[in-house]
Amino acid sequence: MTTITANSIINILNQYGITNKLEQAHFLAQAEHESAGFTKLSEGINYRFGRAKRIWPARKSAIQAKQDELKASDNDFCPQPWLFNTVYGGRMGNEKNGSNDNDGFDYCGGGIFQLTGKDNHLAFLNWLHKNGKYLNLTLDNVDEFVKSEEGAIISAIWFWQANSIGISARADNVTKVSVAINGGTIGLEERQKLTEKYKKELGI
Repeated sequence: MTTITANSIINILNQYGITNKLEQAHFLAQAEHESAGFTKLSEGINYRFGRAKRIWPARKSAIQAKQDELKASDNDFCPQPWLFNTVYGGRMGNEKNGSNDNDGFDYCGGGIFQLTGKDNHLAFLNWLHKNGKYLNLTLDNVDEFVKSEEGAIISAIWFWQANSIGISARADNVTKVSVAINGGTIGLEERQKLTEKYKKELGI
């Protein structure tokens, strides 16, 4: 269980220039949804074969081949780090330095917006350093920072600003904000309810 709260997020949002109340309401709603009520700061590693094939259809044949090799059922869990190295490897900047590393696993989803891939982690790191912050962080340990409470919030702020999500938030467009965060509209109804909740809490 984390100690992250809406108020702790608002304090950091203000520090990074996100002061518009409507924008903050949208940020908080997305953050609560993506992090399962501020309880999850990293992607879960337990995926059953059946679910993995549905989530990553482009890697379905590789997942099925491993399932067949292990004589596993759809309800059995995929082995790690094999799964993340398979579904995230070879993209998002992963494994540029060779195919035998653990980039896919090391740079799996982290933070309240589930920052994924070496490219995103590197861009976040460069942004921090450009702003004179956390100069001790390197590409080797920024993934752990992203999964810490402070890093989980700050990395989400970087993603929000880097993708200009605030424009859609200030236009009060939950659907556009959700697509920008999640890549689709999964959980849209809950995201809408949470947005309304935070709008009321912030007096909008």
